[in-house]
Amino acid sequence: MVEINPHDLLKIDSISALSEELPSWANSIFPNSLTVVVRRSPMRAGRIPVGVRGMKREHRFATYVDPKDVLKVTTPYELVERKAWKKTIPERQILPAIKALPKINEVLHNYHWGISGSVGFELATGTRAAKMTSDLDLVWLPEHSINKNEASSLLKELNQFGIHADLQVIQGNNGFSLEEYANSTSTIMMKTLEDPILVKDPWLK
Repeated sequence: MVEINPHDLLKIDSISALSEELPSWANSIFPNSLTVVVRRSPMRAGRIPVGVRGMKREHRFATYVDPKDVLKVTTPYELVERKAWKKTIPERQILPAIKALPKINEVLHNYHWGISGSVGFELATGTRAAKMTSDLDLVWLPEHSINKNEASSLLKELNQFGIHADLQVIQGNNGFSLEEYANSTSTIMMKTLEDPILVKDPWLK
């Protein structure tokens, strides 16, 4: 099986591949994309933990899929590598979070970064998931740690384009918010495959 990580987008072969029945709000949306996002959670009976997303923030549905039902894997990093924002139709390129991506790419050109959240989902599937008010959720696989001053400077650069952007720093199966790290005075929350934990130094693996 191809390596699959949290935030990856999985195209599956049918609705029946999901381990639970879809909620009513998803019935008119999900069949068009047949794409789920990998959740940060343990596998269950060999099945991958995934989520179905809808058009509203509260429309999130957790379920599982069998690896054999996965047709395609798209990582957040692939969206950057192929500059997926260039392939969106003009009327979607005016959305602030999508419009900012070329400039974000310039800021992060030396980083191994990717696009997640509603913008990443839209770029990968063509589903109109992003809104005029959407934040820009980004992920970053770091080669080295940075201190809080460096984190604050980077976030300031990323947030000068009219949208709120944050990097989730990926540490193996774990992740933490660079914004929370930059603003912290003691501990911050580290997301893990199990429950979130509080840590003083999120860079320690």
